[in-house]
Amino acid sequence: MEAAIRRYAHISVARGCGFGALTVATMMVGSASDLSLFFRSGGIGALLMCFILLLKASRVEKIPVKSTEVWIMMPKELRPKPEVAAPLIARARRDYLLRFAYIAAVVAGVELAADLVLTLSKYS
Repeated sequence: MEAAIRRYAHISVARGCGFGALTVATMMVGSASDLSLFFRSGGIGALLMCFILLLKASRVEKIPVKSTEVWIMMPKELRPKPEVAAPLIARARRDYLLRFAYIAAVVAGVELAADLVLTLSKYS
């Protein structure tokens, strides 16, 4: 049961992050005429995504279990009782939200470092 919950939590968080990454990528393509701005906009967008994921992870217990995407995606025969599922779903969602926040932070750091190198190379 816990493996199924973790699988659905991973799908749920990854899908949401995919839409966020698509938004950041679209913003980056819009600023592709300036390479420094390209990396800066991507870094700021990824950093914003990281902060949003951290906020969502901090509030994961406050969301009613029956309104989570994990609960809705699970087949009815796999669903445990809501009082049993609530801590399992909350823990799985928090784990994946923090994992994807870490990935977004690393991406933001790489993109902002690339922007810094490009900006400093203009002045040398």
